[in-house]
Amino acid sequence: MAVLTLPGALPAATVSVASLVRWLNTVPLPPRAGTPVYLPPRRKPHVIMCSANHAFAKSVFTERVIHMTADAKMGWRLHENQMIGWINNYKPYDQLIGLAETMADIVDEFPADVWR
Repeated sequence: MAVLTLPGALPAATVSVASLVRWLNTVPLPPRAGTPVYLPPRRKPHVIMCSANHAFAKSVFTERVIHMTADAKMGWRLHENQMIGWINNYKPYDQLIGLAETMADIVDEFPADVWR
């Protein structure tokens, strides 16, 4: 797991490779995030996406962000001014650094207007 502090608070949202959250049997959104709105399921890559703010999710869950998440075999969620990311099992230090770097790259893909 890795956590990044963001420059501002964002609506609760999550996207994950389906295999990482299927066994949870719940939405990996923060408590009190609101009612999750699932975005339409995708076949390739197979990810689970939801957000308490549908318009926000549509602006950040771009094809590039979805593929970056799937390629890294990771999941992440936004909670206020934090991005929390995870990968499966215990991983060596280098892979955790890679997770944090991928998370930073994903944040860089967010449109500038989400920070206003």
